[in-house]
Amino acid sequence: MKELTRNLIVFVLLSVIMSALTGCGDTSANTSATNSATKTSANTSSKSAGYPKLSSALAEAEFELIEGGKFKITEKKGKVLMLNIWGTWCGPCRQEMPHLVEMQAKYKDQGFEVLGLNIGTYEGSPESTEDIQKFAGDMKLNYTLARSPRQATGAFYAITKQQVVPQTMLVDREGHVRGIFVGGGQRIFDSMKENLAKLMAE
Repeated sequence: MKELTRNLIVFVLLSVIMSALTGCGDTSANTSATNSATKTSANTSSKSAGYPKLSSALAEAEFELIEGGKFKITEKKGKVLMLNIWGTWCGPCRQEMPHLVEMQAKYKDQGFEVLGLNIGTYEGSPESTEDIQKFAGDMKLNYTLARSPRQATGAFYAITKQQVVPQTMLVDREGHVRGIFVGGGQRIFDSMKENLAKLMAE
């Protein structure tokens, strides 16, 4: 009986650890997070027509730049975008960031931009711009950072059907969603890079 109890405790601990490695739940959504898994478009095609347009609720949302000012995703038309939602409190987000930095550095001169959209604290309140700036400096982030309003974060979740971070959407130059990547881990990082490379080669 003692061995069964010990094995059960070990199983629960391993489950918690694996959950922490793949994604962080967002309690502001008032629903439990589901298990993270990668979701990508089946095959990257040279034509955008077969892919869904980014929803207007997300494309037209106003994001507050950490350095000041605001922007809408529609203003970035003509660029390949990687929309990444994250929080400073999220471990898997930190693990993903060096890969985002790498992709930004590799493709920035080819009309590519990573947009890091901060969703706020674990409790759902906004993180201060000062805290985000300090975090960005510590992590040596080289891409655009902004705070995501609650409605935009909700629109993101409505597309992916997942309420965890990190999550990333790959959007082509015409505003079509070409890939969705939920959670963390090397398999997801590799898939993001592969899909981006194919899209940049079109």
